[in-house]
Formats: sequence, structure tokens, C-alpha cells
Amino acid sequence: MSLLKLLNKEEDDFHLWQRMKEGDQDAFDQIYAKNINHLVRYGHSFTQDASIIDDNIQEVFCRVWQRRSELKQTSSIRYYLLASFRNELLKDIRKRKRRVLIWEIFSESSVNFNASLEATIIQKESQEQLQKKLSHTFGKLSSRQKEIVYLKYYNELTFDEIGEIMDLEKKAVYNAMSKAMIILRKELDSGLE
Repeated sequence: MSLLKLLNKEEDDFHLWQRMKEGDQDAFDQIYAKNINHLVRYGHSFTQDASIIDDNIQEVFCRVWQRRSELKQTSSIRYYLLASFRNELLKDIRKRKRRVLIWEIFSESSVNFNASLEATIIQKESQEQLQKKLSHTFGKLSSRQKEIVYLKYYNELTFDEIGEIMDLEKKAVYNAMSKAMIILRKELDSGLE
């Protein structure tokens, strides 16, 4: 993303958020429309239960609207919403897990951070062989690495923002990303020879 585009996005987010804070329903609707699909996809990386995802997204947006005047200003609405949604969703899943011991948080089988990233890469490369190799390669990443790659490349968050969302130090995020990129490059390079 170019610096100018990033600055314009931050400015747009700043003003859109400010209008929403002042009670502008149209601004709130725009925020919802721009971010709902990102939140749904992110939710599917934790659980495949669409009703849990929908309930928690609605909870986040209801809380944003109800407490709009109290919210701090932000220049990255998506970052704010992803962080809020992650916290809400994990809290809900943990609560449900205590009641019914069938939920698994961050199990390798339930985490699917690679779906959107794979789709983007495949669309650019449009090679069936690369798709198979990517699926195999992403399977070699840890859940944490998958989530970091997803947040960094699909949602364009900074290492600081990812660290705050995942409650990790910036250095830990950077190290996990570096290790993930080494694995990805090694696997992809060996498969393309």
C-alpha cells in the first residue's frame, strides 16, 4: 500500500470515526459495511460456528454505537474492530468451553488463517500447483504464525497493532513473522524448482 494511500485511509478513518462518535448513523453504517466481511473471515479462524461469530460481531458493533461518545479517536478503524472482536470472541468461546467442553481455541484443525491469503496469492499467480503447495506449506505454520500472517498481509496491520491484538511484544510478533516467512520461502522455493 503506498504511503499516500495509507495516509488517505487514515484520514478517511479518522473523519469517519469522528462522525460516528458524533452520532452520524450513516458513518456507523459505512464502518459496518467496510469491515463486516473482514470480521467474519477473522472469526472463522477461531470457530466455524457462524452464530457465535455473528453474535460477537453484533456485540462489538452494539457496544461501539452505545459508547460512541466515550470512545477514543482512531486512525485505523479496522484495527480497533479486529482487536475488540478478537477479545469478545475469545471471551465468549472460553465461557462456552467451560459450560460445554467441545470448543477448542486455536487448535490446528480450527484455525484457517490461510484461506484468504491463499486466495489472494492464487488469484495473482493463478496456478493450481501453487495452490496445492501453499495449502501444504501453510499447514507447517503454527497457529500463532498463521494469525500473524493473516493480520499483517490480509488486514495490513502494523507489528505494533498485531502485538496489541494478540497481547504479544512487538519483537515476538516480528520473530514469529520472520520464522513464518523463512518456512514459506523454503517450502515454496523447493516446490518450484
